[in-house]
Amino acid sequence: MLATTDFPDRSSLRRRMRLRAGVAVLGATGAVVGGIGLASSAGAAGTVWDRVAACESGQNWSINTGNGYYGGLQFSAQTWSGFGGGRYAAYAHQATRSQQIEIAQKVLRVQGPGAWPVCSRRAGLTRTNGLAVNPYTGGDRPSRDETRPPVTSTGGKLAVDGVMGPRTNAGIETWVGGSVNGWLDTSDKMKMQGKLGVARDGAIGPLTTKALQRRVGATPDGAWGPQTTSRLQSYLNGNVLR
Repeated sequence: MLATTDFPDRSSLRRRMRLRAGVAVLGATGAVVGGIGLASSAGAAGTVWDRVAACESGQNWSINTGNGYYGGLQFSAQTWSGFGGGRYAAYAHQATRSQQIEIAQKVLRVQGPGAWPVCSRRAGLTRTNGLAVNPYTGGDRPSRDETRPPVTSTGGKLAVDGVMGPRTNAGIETWVGGSVNGWLDTSDKMKMQGKLGVARDGAIGPLTTKALQRRVGATPDGAWGPQTTSRLQSYLNGNVLR
């Protein structure tokens, strides 16, 4: 995928595609998959992000071949850091599948499917289906008629561990008056922005992050990392959750 400031000309992009196409990756089913080829349906089972990963890396979430791209979705170091991945690990391949998908969704919101120019088309990635995936349940966001219940309560105080997850999300939803299901949708984010007194656009960017950091007592640098999450968790424990 492209770095946040990498907008190569067509010739350099073609060179990169030819280079990656020449690297064979062993897919999950044992079939040889080209560097930009899809694995078989069994190897690519799961969400649309698993299909993108099957195309990008043979669905190997911890891959590091030394080509300057890391993890299942082949983040450059610049993209991973620029979209907040550093809160989890220095490089994408050191983070979990869920964490990689979470950061990929942030990239998708800003750059669209074109951040994975070949594999997004092969995997059928769109803004809609890519953002519908809940990284922390291992599948698509549960619909209301599914038997598995959503997260309806944080179950008391949060662990102050600096890691975002369904329980911390549910704590935020409790704070802002959203639907408590452990998934921050656009409505929840807009309600949080209303609480913070910033533009209600449903996108958590640097301005919203700074406002949140000021509220919870974190360093207001506009980058949401483990310190911000830890301070937020402490704030929710002290002011919202019982």
